Amino acid sequence: MYIPFQDMPPQARIWVYQASRSLTAPELDQIKQTLSQSCQAWEAHGAPLQASFEIKYNQVIIVAVNEAMNAASGCSIDASTRWFKSLGDALHVDFFSRDVAVVRDEHVELLALGQLKSAVEAGQLTREDQIITPLLQNVGQYRNEWLSTADQSYLKRYF
Repeated sequence: MYIPFQDMPPQARIWVYQASRSLTAPELDQIKQTLSQSCQAWEAHGAPLQASFEIKYNQVIIVAVNEAMNAASGCSIDASTRWFKSLGDALHVDFFSRDVAVVRDEHVELLALGQLKSAVEAGQLTREDQIITPLLQNVGQYRNEWLSTADQSYLKRYF
């Protein structure tokens, strides 16, 4: 069952999906419609999941499940992955990008993992740059640790 994202408890589990490009307004509308319907009908072994999503910077989607109500199963997680595979095919976008997302002026710039060292050396990525932390476990972490400076993140070894 879908609930508003702001009503998700701090311990709700999350998954972060990052699009390979910024999404247009019509694409965002399609994503919102698809995810609203999918969250509303999402189940694990026949038990409804209390779920929600949030879109940030027209490019990053956070999906949340309140596992205090019912836990997501492997099959239900696979179902959510299929939502993004299907949306990606329809919109010609990769939602499984593992590039580093740097936030500048409320927009996301992606840097390929293999180019991080050269991006730091060239000044394209600085210690102070805000990056999205994709490996968060729950809504509480997301609310408190969503953005961090590059030198305080998993990228700190490059500085």
